[in-house]
Amino acid sequence: MDVLAVDLIPNPIDRIVRHDPWVPPADIRFISADDHLLEVDHLFEDRLPAKFRARAPKVWRDKASGQVHVEINGRAFDPPGIGNIGHECPGFWDRDERLKAMDGEGIQASVLYHGQAQALNTLIAEDPELYFACMEVYNEWVAEYTAPARGRLVGTAILPSFVKPETAHDQMQKLKELGFRTVQMPSYPRGKRYNSREMDPIWEAVVESGLMLSFHVTATMEFSGWGSLGANLNRNFSPFRPLLGQLVFSGVFDRHPDLQVVFAEGGATWVADTITGMDRVARCYHSILKPRLPQLPSYYWKRNCYATFMDDPIAMRLLDIIGADRVMWSLDYPHPEGVFGYAADVAKSIYDVVGHDNAKMILGGTAARLYKL
Repeated sequence: MDVLAVDLIPNPIDRIVRHDPWVPPADIRFISADDHLLEVDHLFEDRLPAKFRARAPKVWRDKASGQVHVEINGRAFDPPGIGNIGHECPGFWDRDERLKAMDGEGIQASVLYHGQAQALNTLIAEDPELYFACMEVYNEWVAEYTAPARGRLVGTAILPSFVKPETAHDQMQKLKELGFRTVQMPSYPRGKRYNSREMDPIWEAVVESGLMLSFHVTATMEFSGWGSLGANLNRNFSPFRPLLGQLVFSGVFDRHPDLQVVFAEGGATWVADTITGMDRVARCYHSILKPRLPQLPSYYWKRNCYATFMDDPIAMRLLDIIGADRVMWSLDYPHPEGVFGYAADVAKSIYDVVGHDNAKMILGGTAARLYKL
């Protein structure tokens, strides 16, 4: 089979930042709304309370190969076929190297999500008590990691209260005291339903805290066999249409009008088709939908929701539907699909298409407002 003659993108470790990158107008800030940090080796083995130590998940990076490993109850959770692509950049685990990488591309601040912690989602159904304890350990470590550069590194805590909604208030207050400005929950936790009214204490606690809530794409291995790596990646980067529908049609945003939610790393093009489709569902099935919403679904998107993207030229041409104030640019450092190494080129292409005022929001202004930067 012939290989397509296309403009292939180097692996992140092989990308060279230009010495003469595009510099935006002085009133535009570059803030990356979705990047990643790698958990310190043996985090859970070293820090879990004694009663959990025997079954602590193992997370470590092989210094020789660069491969990151996750082992839970004797089972390996290394994504098949990925190898160490996206794990080689030292800024993934070294804070000083991270700040250097940001400086090299003019990034003033970065919102940091998990490295391998979402692999622990398997524990949600298998061992929820252990999962809860692991997330508390993870959150305390993230707070420590980001503290020396708090003005530039915004850590995202993982809120485990969806397994015990009655803990939401205390958890959110604890996370706020640790200095967090945003939290995330898994998009589709096994055995849990975000459209359940049992989850209302979570939405109430998040709103009361004033923190942002995020849902981030997850590495789900749904397919196997020939071509499965590409199929799984394609599936994983487009996960949010069902989740947004669940939150909107169950009335979560109607009951909690101040709840602010970010859908991270799934791009933004999906939003236009999704909210258009949901509006049609609401108009065509209005006589049987329960609950009956007082507004069309697109109203809740434009009041309550945001999406992050890396390089999404189609979305930039659909901002009249999506909303320029509803999308935030990111590098997704250090993932292969991210734009680390050529961020300024992408930023300029955004600026040229959407104009100064919209670019000011998209490239950093909205993130600065939401994360108080």
